[in-house]
Amino acid sequence: MQAPERHPVQTPTTSPRAWAWRVVRWVVPLLFGLLVAFVVASAGTVLARTGWTTRDGRMAFPLQLRQRVNVLVMGVDVTLNNRRQPVNLARSDALLLASFDPATRTASFLSIPRDTRAAIPGHRGWWKINAAYALGGPELTVRTVEQLLGVRVHRYVKLGPQSFARVIDAVGGVWVDVERDLQYEDWWAGLRIHLKKGRQLLSGEQAMGYARFRHDPLGDIGRVQRQQKVVHALFQRLKEPQTWLRAPQILRAVAENTQTNLTPHEVATLGWFLSRLAPDRIRTETLPGHFAPLFWDPDPERVRALVLEMFYGLRPEQVAQTTVEVRNASGVPGTGLQAAERLRQMGFPVVRVEADPEGQPYTSVVSTRGDATLATAVRDMLGVGAVSARPRPDAHADLVIRVGLDYARRLRLLSGAPAPSP
Repeated sequence: MQAPERHPVQTPTTSPRAWAWRVVRWVVPLLFGLLVAFVVASAGTVLARTGWTTRDGRMAFPLQLRQRVNVLVMGVDVTLNNRRQPVNLARSDALLLASFDPATRTASFLSIPRDTRAAIPGHRGWWKINAAYALGGPELTVRTVEQLLGVRVHRYVKLGPQSFARVIDAVGGVWVDVERDLQYEDWWAGLRIHLKKGRQLLSGEQAMGYARFRHDPLGDIGRVQRQQKVVHALFQRLKEPQTWLRAPQILRAVAENTQTNLTPHEVATLGWFLSRLAPDRIRTETLPGHFAPLFWDPDPERVRALVLEMFYGLRPEQVAQTTVEVRNASGVPGTGLQAAERLRQMGFPVVRVEADPEGQPYTSVVSTRGDATLATAVRDMLGVGAVSARPRPDAHADLVIRVGLDYARRLRLLSGAPAPSP
């Protein structure tokens, strides 16, 4: 993409109608990006003034989205000490995995309950998934979600405790139909919730109290449903033309409370993509499972089917009919077996696992039937690999995977252990 020519700055003489069109064309897509909690800035100036925090800008993509992108949005709660001061023991209060697929022009949003039972890389036993943030911040949370779902997370957004509250205040509040009287106080979490039943305009603090209300027969699932309800109310508010005039306040409110490794350019790309989707092209789900004494226990079969559909665009029966052969060319014993187990968990029949004496640094996934669709999905499931399609009627499997040293390193990263040397 060529850089635009630079011209001397001139004083604009924009008519009111042209200015309004500019708002509709550029600001509205950015505000839609806020719907999924992405920090947005107009030409980067707001970000520079308010301290936008970004990390790792290597994956910048043009305003036209060309490949599927998965972004983990994490809202972080706050704990107070006996002096009512915030302490650095925060856990993630909300987890949302968003996926944007330009091939099918769809967006998917999977809510992960904070009490979901999960293994946290580098830590023994079972944990509630929200503990990953307290143990290792956004990076460990990303690795935990990748391990739980078998989905590569390309980017993350961390929202501070006041992010949504301040955005909601910036848009003038949100209309929510409160389903029943809610009375609850949590001194340690700084929550004081006193809401009456009925449709009402909630301030940012009230909306966050409503979303975080804990005394619910459905437990964490009820919280997820209320969080989705507040996001929908914010979405409706952002669509109102009068809200567009509040863009600077909204952008500032988000930028002051957010950390992300998305660049402003990437955020604008995702916001623009989302803004042009029809409502029926956007799917929202909650991680399937059931209540256990201490956890929300994921249902493996239902989770697998949902993940295949939402993040890979595949049906379970497609996967079940595609055979796989795995060859370990990494030089690290056991790496091929781990790759095979990952693919079995996703539903692929693995017909052969063997060592490959000709080692290679990079993983390759070859479709022997000439269709690269499923090979691309396998590459994404493993998190590494080059895809090719080479028709071979005599092949023993539909997909042949030569696991390289890059996959052994990725396994080490996910487990929290040092990466193997070449």
